[in-house]
Amino acid sequence: MSYVRAPVVPEQYEVMERETSTTPSPPNSPSLSDNPSTLPGISLRNGFRFRRGQQAFLEKLAAAFARGEMNHLGVFVPGYGKTITALASFVVAHALDIARKLVVFVPRGNLRDQYADGEALGRLFRNLGAPPFTFCVADSERVFLKNLKTQIIITTYQYASGRGGHKALKQYCASAPCMFVFDEVHHLAEDGLWAEKIAAFPHVCSVALSGTPMRSDNKTLFGVPMAPGDDEHEYYVALHEVTMRDAHEEGGILKRVRAHVVDYRLKMVRGDTGEEVELSLSGMRELGQSSREIDTYLARRKLRFHEVYLESLLKPAFDVFAEKRRRLREVLTRTGRAARGPFRNHQMLIIAMSNRHAAAILDFVRARFPQYAADRIGQDLPAATCQARLDDYREGRLDVMVQVDMIGEGTDIKPISVIVKADLVRAVSKTLQQVFRGMRYFDGFDEEANVCDIFAADDSEVVSVLEWITSEEQLGVRRRREREAREAPPAREALETSRWELKHVEHQRIKSHSLELFPGSGERSALYLRELHAAPPRREAASHAVDVQAREKALRKACADLAAELHHVLTAAGRPVPIRAIHARAKQHLHRGQGDLSLDELEKKRRWLERCLRARRLL
Repeated sequence: MSYVRAPVVPEQYEVMERETSTTPSPPNSPSLSDNPSTLPGISLRNGFRFRRGQQAFLEKLAAAFARGEMNHLGVFVPGYGKTITALASFVVAHALDIARKLVVFVPRGNLRDQYADGEALGRLFRNLGAPPFTFCVADSERVFLKNLKTQIIITTYQYASGRGGHKALKQYCASAPCMFVFDEVHHLAEDGLWAEKIAAFPHVCSVALSGTPMRSDNKTLFGVPMAPGDDEHEYYVALHEVTMRDAHEEGGILKRVRAHVVDYRLKMVRGDTGEEVELSLSGMRELGQSSREIDTYLARRKLRFHEVYLESLLKPAFDVFAEKRRRLREVLTRTGRAARGPFRNHQMLIIAMSNRHAAAILDFVRARFPQYAADRIGQDLPAATCQARLDDYREGRLDVMVQVDMIGEGTDIKPISVIVKADLVRAVSKTLQQVFRGMRYFDGFDEEANVCDIFAADDSEVVSVLEWITSEEQLGVRRRREREAREAPPAREALETSRWELKHVEHQRIKSHSLELFPGSGERSALYLRELHAAPPRREAASHAVDVQAREKALRKACADLAAELHHVLTAAGRPVPIRAIHARAKQHLHRGQGDLSLDELEKKRRWLERCLRARRLL
């Protein structure tokens, strides 16, 4: 076991996460585990492999479940596969017959980006060798309460705390032994409203996950194991951690980091006495730490609107941004990728301290750097406007986004490679979450381009965090190079020389062959059929994760279409029956209206309508 303290300082801090893609990683990657045999219920397929940290967590989880220890914490740096680990944990608990259902609690922003993709979930469960599961995004009580047999519910902390959602989820959790996953558990303070509401839900085991399992207010987290340390303080106990150092050693998970810290020389004038003081921004930071007055804080806040401040902080950032884009275009042109179609370019994220500050920065950017498409999101704008702009940024239609606190955990925009931190946030956990937005490795860039440049002013504790991040990277990269040197194959012996010399190579032709039993008949060989069976069409992956909401919508449409078709058939036969009457007869047959039917009942209605069509009358 390793201990993770709530108010931990960076030099003692170890964290972990991973990208949520279920695309198999290269089987020969040194960071992957080829030994899943010890995991109950999991039999990896289709070349899928766990990363070493995922495998280690799941093995420890299975052993802990066997000992009767049911509540655990996993710490993962961004990009390490937190979603995969969460769902694989349920497969293990399900196979051990500990939990029959799963409830995943996520912050609102993570719902769309990580868990609500039925095709991705189906592909993952298929790759894990797990049985098919049904799932539902719980944003409406009507859907999942009608289908209490649904095995996986994905909901938000906000919905679970609301009156209707709380009542519905309580009923769902009482229907079978449930496992809980608390995603980004640092949002869940033990004495908060969310924790109070969730504590009322019955469950048999839980897994809490976070990249930063600590809060700036030092409050204890809900559902996280604690243990006393040597100094008699309570510490979080992580079942398994993967540090930033570990992630950099594995490679392909995090971008490297370059930190740029800008200092200023200021002249301040006291309004009542006219006294003038000159000091640096870093000196003001030190003064602010020891002063009880708020003058220093207010001066730093006012400074952030100053044109010299913005020019000095943003101009170097945009210079680096332009160079990154120029080099990427050069590489793509040289390799021919630019001519083959669109590509994702580098993007910039600017973090402001308030909505008014964000608006001022956006005005400055548009006036000073008009060649880039820039916009902002904030709490002062309509939700629909923010969502539309965030979608544009997510899809690469915006180059620069200015925001306060709306792009956080779960927002996976990997081409972000320049971050300007212009706010006054000091907390280590919050700073790490901000910086992590640009640290996810992006396969669309080459190794040299996978660098996140972070710009900040030297008047906050962000400097020490950036120093720690870069030191972790350097140690991890060094360990990777040492491992690669150890694992490098021995030099090959020189080939035997020959008197013959290769002088010319000419392309002749390409001929394709198809294997058929009888040419032209269209009948395939047994070999082809075996290959087809071994590699099912992509659509079959979805059957491993059935989206209850989508299935209900499809069945309701099928019933409506069949009722309309039956109406036309009966009308043509001289026995017209209104569509409303057809649905009324179905209601008599099933004893409830279509809006209250479960998936099984909707299937019965569909089959009944099909029988009526074949009989050309209402049955």
